[in-house]
Amino acid sequence: MIHRSNVFLQHLLKYSFDEIFIADTEGRILYASENSKDFFGMKSEEIVHQNAFDLEAKGILSPSVICKVLKTGKVEMVIQNSIMGRKLVVTGFPIVEFSAMVGVISFSRDITELDYLKRTNENVAAQIRLYEQEIEALKKEQSVTESSISGKMRDVFAVVEKVCDLDVSVLLEGDSGVGKNYIARKIHMLSNRNREPFIEVNCGAIPEALIESELFGYVEGAFTGAKKGGKLGYFEAAGKGTILLDEIAELPHNLQVKLLSVLQNRAIQRVGSNGQIDIKCRIIYATNKDLHQLVLEKKFREDLYYRINVIKIKVPPLRERREEIPVLVNAITEELNNKHHLKKVLSTNLISWMYLQEWPGNIRELRNYIERILITSNKDLVDIEVDENIVTSNEEPKLGDLLEKVEGDYIKMMYKKYPSSIKLAKKLGISQSTANRKINQYVNE
Repeated sequence: MIHRSNVFLQHLLKYSFDEIFIADTEGRILYASENSKDFFGMKSEEIVHQNAFDLEAKGILSPSVICKVLKTGKVEMVIQNSIMGRKLVVTGFPIVEFSAMVGVISFSRDITELDYLKRTNENVAAQIRLYEQEIEALKKEQSVTESSISGKMRDVFAVVEKVCDLDVSVLLEGDSGVGKNYIARKIHMLSNRNREPFIEVNCGAIPEALIESELFGYVEGAFTGAKKGGKLGYFEAAGKGTILLDEIAELPHNLQVKLLSVLQNRAIQRVGSNGQIDIKCRIIYATNKDLHQLVLEKKFREDLYYRINVIKIKVPPLRERREEIPVLVNAITEELNNKHHLKKVLSTNLISWMYLQEWPGNIRELRNYIERILITSNKDLVDIEVDENIVTSNEEPKLGDLLEKVEGDYIKMMYKKYPSSIKLAKKLGISQSTANRKINQYVNE
């Protein structure tokens, strides 16, 4: 019976998931189970007869729960980072006979994978929170501008909502600075891919010699200077998300051929490799040029044009949606005030003057202009500063109508953020009765 009990005990020790040490009261290891090699880089026979205090000093058992139990005489638990790169939770128990401690037994459990999963889950949760914040900001932005958005932009957003979850090619056309990348990001954020990466690639900003390796990646040794281990291209980096190929008209002719092949096969080939890698990202294209005209001029491949021109969204220039300018001006001003730690306000006369400008560089030019006058002005209330480089529109509404339009748009925007006459009055520095009158005039009309 005693022999069978010993056999059971040997099997219990042998097949335990935990690494088991038994030591005497001097810290000398009397037993080490077979998986000690995986945990501590030493076979069990190499550990037996060594002293736990010496192993702790060498960093092999760091910290040693055996040493801790021998010092305290109580059950102890420690977290070990072993020299084999494993993370262990180790529990030590005093072995007591006739009320005296005669040794220590410890159990080490490998929690490396559990720890990795925990950190991964925390990272995923943090990323989800970030995306939720971005989506909430997008909804808030849409809510703020909804009352002042132009009819043409309403048409644009109507198409965006229809195509956001459809796996079709979208071509964004429009002048420089109209916000094509904003529309692309909006499509991504409204789609079921919004928790995946959004990669923006400016095809006109990458040297022709590098663009293929940047888009498709390369393998180690593909060319002189290639990084060890190779490099992911933008298509692979996008994963199941969205990639925006901006300034697609600038793509060299030989790359147009390869892009066409990618679209047909839904696969890429890294530079220097013969293997095919499937891609699962959505592709959006943007250009400030007339691609159809470039096709007629033999400067852009006709077959590629028809492949990417499934859904075309024409983003109108700012001069064709002038009614959005007051809201854009106030939103940009608030953003730049926060960025530069300022508290400046643009005068009504200045906003009215900005309403009359052509802004050939569109929103980008408007933003740059506002940033410049906010930084360079010495006053908290920034007034008109005529810029000869900005072209005034031929449309010249009456001053009273223009001021009323600007004021109305501003009151609507601010009321959405401060939805009570008390809050609005305090923010605008006016009386509550005046705030009530403005609300009834512009919001409740």
